Amino acid sequence: MPKALLLASFILISITGFSQGEKAVYVDTLSAERNFMQTDVYRNGIKLKKDKFSSLLLGSSKWYKKNKIANIILPAGPIISAGGIYLGYDAIKGVPMVYVEDGIEYPYVVRSLPKLLGGLALFVTGLCLVESANETKANATNWYNQDLVKNLKKKETSFKLNLGISNSGGVGLTANF
Repeated sequence: MPKALLLASFILISITGFSQGEKAVYVDTLSAERNFMQTDVYRNGIKLKKDKFSSLLLGSSKWYKKNKIANIILPAGPIISAGGIYLGYDAIKGVPMVYVEDGIEYPYVVRSLPKLLGGLALFVTGLCLVESANETKANATNWYNQDLVKNLKKKETSFKLNLGISNSGGVGLTANF
């Protein structure tokens, strides 16, 4: 009885194992993780440095060039945003002036609307540069993973072995390569 139970459970486990969908997880795939102002790329849980990630993209000149541009504009984005914040602050603070009429001084502040709008535009531009650079890194990571899977599928061999009863009633074995 225990042997029959063991055999039945082995067959059941084998059938469920073969019926699982083909979901391949490859060890060398990359993952992009978004942080506050940057996207970090990981392989096997280890953060890759910029130059290592760039060397992985050498297979595609398009993504290599885009990543190179992203590495340039990523640090520029926060600096431009900070400049926009300062320009907006300076516009809101304004320039103190004094109007004199009949010997009486009337203090007032001149605020520049174009300066404020320019500061806002610089702030938004800096944020857009950061987002663009991070999106480029994420897209380059996706391209690398797709290219890796495509190349690995080319190298895989397909082998299928069937054992069963043929149409004529005999026991048969078929192998497909």
